[in-house]
Amino acid sequence: MLRVLRASIDGATVGKLHRDWTKESQAHMNEELLKLGLLKPSQVKKQDPDNPACRKYFMHGLGHPLGLDVHDVGDTNDPFAPGTVLTVEPGIYLPDEGFGIRLEDDIVVTKDGPINLMAKIPIEADEIESIMNR
Repeated sequence: MLRVLRASIDGATVGKLHRDWTKESQAHMNEELLKLGLLKPSQVKKQDPDNPACRKYFMHGLGHPLGLDVHDVGDTNDPFAPGTVLTVEPGIYLPDEGFGIRLEDDIVVTKDGPINLMAKIPIEADEIESIMNR
């Protein structure tokens, strides 16, 4: 999730369409799920472009506009503009194991690249374990 989160943050650039950003994330998620053995190459090869193989485990959207409301009004058909604020929240869910993980950061899209508003919030396992052990 961390690799998908970070790549998705980096991919949130001015002019990109929300749907293209999501498709990039889904392609990355497919790669990660292949590495974990949760998907087979044949599943990815046969996938419907509008229903990627990763949807079996990553069934929600990548993120949404954030503003005065948690799910703020925003036209996801408009390209990202400077000042667009988004959540980035990839996740996978394994219902048979009763397990899931979702990471979320909030970002601002700028002409110089995305700014992670949560960059100082610990997210790495060792950072969190260190805090928990204090």
